[in-house]
Amino acid sequence: MMRPHLVRLELNFFSLDIFAMRKEARPEAQRIGKDRADNSSWRIAPAPIGFGGGFVTGVDIASDGSFMVCNTDVFNGYIRHAGDDRWRLLLRQDNLQSSEYDPRPDNSKILRAKVGSGANNGTYCTRIAPSDPRVIYTAWNGYFYRSTDGGASFRRTPLPPKAFLSDTGPSRRFNRSIDVHPRDPAQVLLGTNGDGCYTSTDGFASFQQVKLPDTGKDFSETPGRYLVAWGDDGSAWIHVFGVGLYHSSKGISGQFLFAGGPLTASSLVAAKDGAVYMCEFRTSATQIPDALHILRAGVWRRGADTLNADQVAVSPFDPLHLVWANENSGQWWQSFDGGLTSTDFGNERRGVGESKWLSNSSKAVFPAQILFDPVRRGRLWICEGVGINYCDLPAKTGDPVIFHDMNAGISEFVSTCGLTSADNPIALLGVMDKGVWQVAGETETGWAYSPPQGRIADPSAISHLRSIDNASDDPEFVVGLFQQDGGNGWSGDWGRTFTSFPPPPGQEAWLPGGDCAVSTRSNIIIAQGNRGGAWWTKTGGLRTADWHPVSFGGYSPVTSWLNAYYVHRDCIAADKTRPGVFAALVNNIYKLPNNDDAIGRDIAGLWLNRSGGEGEWEHRVKGTLAPLGSKNHTLSQFWQARLAYVPGRSGEMLYANCEGGNRNDQLMWLRDDGAKITGLPAFRLFAFDFGRAAPGQERPAIYFYGTAGGIQGLYVSFDWFATDPILISRFPNSSFDIVSAGLGLVGDMHRFGRCYLGFGGNGWVRADLAEGQGQAKATQNPHLSSNNVRSV
Repeated sequence: MMRPHLVRLELNFFSLDIFAMRKEARPEAQRIGKDRADNSSWRIAPAPIGFGGGFVTGVDIASDGSFMVCNTDVFNGYIRHAGDDRWRLLLRQDNLQSSEYDPRPDNSKILRAKVGSGANNGTYCTRIAPSDPRVIYTAWNGYFYRSTDGGASFRRTPLPPKAFLSDTGPSRRFNRSIDVHPRDPAQVLLGTNGDGCYTSTDGFASFQQVKLPDTGKDFSETPGRYLVAWGDDGSAWIHVFGVGLYHSSKGISGQFLFAGGPLTASSLVAAKDGAVYMCEFRTSATQIPDALHILRAGVWRRGADTLNADQVAVSPFDPLHLVWANENSGQWWQSFDGGLTSTDFGNERRGVGESKWLSNSSKAVFPAQILFDPVRRGRLWICEGVGINYCDLPAKTGDPVIFHDMNAGISEFVSTCGLTSADNPIALLGVMDKGVWQVAGETETGWAYSPPQGRIADPSAISHLRSIDNASDDPEFVVGLFQQDGGNGWSGDWGRTFTSFPPPPGQEAWLPGGDCAVSTRSNIIIAQGNRGGAWWTKTGGLRTADWHPVSFGGYSPVTSWLNAYYVHRDCIAADKTRPGVFAALVNNIYKLPNNDDAIGRDIAGLWLNRSGGEGEWEHRVKGTLAPLGSKNHTLSQFWQARLAYVPGRSGEMLYANCEGGNRNDQLMWLRDDGAKITGLPAFRLFAFDFGRAAPGQERPAIYFYGTAGGIQGLYVSFDWFATDPILISRFPNSSFDIVSAGLGLVGDMHRFGRCYLGFGGNGWVRADLAEGQGQAKATQNPHLSSNNVRSV
């Protein structure tokens, strides 16, 4: 039974919620709808973190060398014309019909019918017609698209949504699953992840399904791809993952017959002389000594000493010239006799490229596809774990093979969180894979993470920043929580380098993920992810004995506080105006009333400690903080959430659950450490942060990505919602990357009118209020009438 005071609190929230919903649905806001343009007073461009990042999973080059396309596993694809200084997005607002992205069709159920995860954000495969570069085919968001004008426009074909799992399982880098007839741009082969293999003779104005077995599953339980290839003679090849290779000598008009070959394959290439090359994909830790399979004149054989060969390429100038590489770039080989004999490169390294952080580094290359240039003899292109590279093969065996990245314009880092300070012009922006970036000016300044104890920083490390905070008494001191190759650590030079903290008592290592809050450089709290405990230190945390369990409500340590390590859940906040004062939110376990291990339902709510985390905590608010009125109100607060003290305002906090999808959820303003709660007119938030205050304002700016007046987008309020928030952009940087719960958003506390918005697969962008656009003009918003905040 609920306590009476909690019932009253819920009723008050419910009343506020109804008011907010009515205001949000008013007719004038709905009339604005999709027609509202981005605010011309703001300039938005990619933030200057390093080009590349994320897996570039495929590449194709026009037969005349005029342009290239590439695919990614996390968001969209890219196109680059000869002479361009950078890549640009393949699918954009200016080349798609608005119905393709506004709103973006939700095909997640169709895509996940084959696998339990994967949102299919990237381009699954992109192929340029060899005989007509104006014709391009690509698959994205479950749909199959065609361009007949070199990518200036794309139109969806009639093929219903299919499982194009561009971001799921090892098969995301299998190549290739689209191929176009060498002389007829309308004849197309198309494979999916176990969702059928299709052909067309009219550019997919119509299509037919090929009668083939279903593909098997890889070791991640994801259905493998159908790999497809046209022979130069017009014959057609299809590899069924888990079954083998099929062949039709009459192309797609003939019958496909079983042709043998490896059961599993990551690469399929048909050479101009009729030979077929395949790399056998290993589905276990067992090594494959001779992984390259060769079919020539109807006879299969294995390439000798091709250990774990994963990708193969055939020169368009010489069908007997092959290059192949293993899955981890440990070895590269080439052959000039169709694979009968081979030589090891033996001397490959990175040279100067367009990504400064990769140039002349020892960062390994993890190839997803290798492809010879169709125009320049001996040039090889490699798409891999951090972007696109090329190398020119030396004439003399043993000479160095130098990889040069060509990543300018590619921004595939998955954003996580970040930090700015009024005392420092450098912003810290966190991502998956490459830790935290120091951003100053207009060029990249490098990345850092906290390597495990006893190790030096590794340029090939994969490190995900999960939380970051700074100290009130030292402008250079930062704590970051890193996971994968990294751990939890501190920096005394504003994130340029990190040193690991020892784990707390009784643990061999920190659990991954979680949240940190820093009061002073000696007073820190870390709450571990994966339902681990929280720990405080008032002596810097440099020894295991320095860490003590956070205890309240009869539990010591308090566990089940933060769930999965990949969830962005800011549940601890330090009041920088009062050293030693911390607030903690523990409402996620309130979700599980029938779960035996959901301990501590009685401690759900907001807690306060004035002693640096030590000793007793005060239960300031019981239950959930966000508005109620929905049967799923507690469920919606189980995952992402953010609690933060307002800079410079003692005892004031903001809270939002940052799920983005519940119309009842809004931004909450807490005063007197939660004694008074006010709902602000910002709804369905994905993220919020503070920025430098406008001239004459007592409180900082509030940037948020959410909904105001019924319109979703990136907003700012310079006057603490005294007037309506300003819409900065509906599609920042013209990107329609999927907006994920808990996405990164960082307001700049050093520079007025600047914020950074992070995407789920398209890196970070920076929004700047244009010079000459003062506060008075910036706060003008003719589309919305005034909203007044309401107290609870």
